[in-house]
Amino acid sequence: MQSTNSRNFSGSQERKSVISRRKVTSLFAGAVCVLAMTAGQGRAADEVATLRVASFMPPQGFLSSVIVEPYLKMIEEDSQGTLKVDFFPGGTLGRSPTQQLSLVQEGSVDMAVVLPAYTPGAFEAYNVTQLPGVAATTKQSSVGAWHAYEAGLLPEPDGVQVIGLVTTASNLLHTKTPVGDLAALKGLKIRAAGSIQVNAVEKLGGAVIGNIAGPEIAEGLSRNLLDGTLMDWIGIKEFRVDRTAKNHTEANFGRLLIMLPINKAKFDSLPEPAKASILKHGGLAFAEFGGQAFDDAVDEFRSDYMSKSDNKTLTFSDADKAVVDAAFEEVVTEWVAEEDGRDKVLEAFREGAASVQ
Repeated sequence: MQSTNSRNFSGSQERKSVISRRKVTSLFAGAVCVLAMTAGQGRAADEVATLRVASFMPPQGFLSSVIVEPYLKMIEEDSQGTLKVDFFPGGTLGRSPTQQLSLVQEGSVDMAVVLPAYTPGAFEAYNVTQLPGVAATTKQSSVGAWHAYEAGLLPEPDGVQVIGLVTTASNLLHTKTPVGDLAALKGLKIRAAGSIQVNAVEKLGGAVIGNIAGPEIAEGLSRNLLDGTLMDWIGIKEFRVDRTAKNHTEANFGRLLIMLPINKAKFDSLPEPAKASILKHGGLAFAEFGGQAFDDAVDEFRSDYMSKSDNKTLTFSDADKAVVDAAFEEVVTEWVAEEDGRDKVLEAFREGAASVQ
């Protein structure tokens, strides 16, 4: 017969054995749980794609800070944690505006801010936005450009997918001396960029000075190499043109198009939520958002300049406006006649612009 102590010892051993088995089971289950969690974290990490986005524009500039950065933030936040965006403005991944598209095509960067006008001969159809007097607002111009692109009338560069299009605000005439009528424009040395602007200025009697980059315009004005320039309200501040050209003649000399392309192979490799986010905030949404941002900024910048006593806004008389409108229409007609199919591009552009309320 077992003693009480013997029975207690035996029961104690049994309880210890049960406890030990429970500990082992618990430890095993915990290990399995940790492994499962770690594996899940590994899969999540694998599914986070990094997007390297380049811009030759300065980080504090309007385009970078008000349009591109907010768009990139939206696509990252809406990607369900599958996308990380690294933005490199100021030319840190390539300074030349003419090289931005090739950087995307070759995969040196995944996305970039590209100006099709800087690749002459390749994307002439995109110059429809530069036609003077065609679109009344930047939102209309941006939506019109996207409408023409969606219709298959604007070519897509090799190796990329165009995510968004937006135009700058309308170019107008900024001069050192007042130009309140066409007679005052005769013979003035005006900086113009591209064949469309050159044609428009020459038809109005100005003497065109070309091959002057944006950062060099202010110096050209201060050294009397230039009497004025075509530029939008926002650009004159960013390029310091407003320090010498304080007279602003309101005339719609057209807008420059900005393209946001992504490397096609990179886009195809992205997780589906990342693709969906990029497309959701691109296209028409990007055109409307960016175009409206430019329109709002123009009102703000114009008001700011006009609050300064030494700045003047000028408008042409009705008689001069009729001459300007006729000259601009000639520019449009000549551009359309240069190449087959441009009439369809212009028609689609105008349709898209007209759809904006």
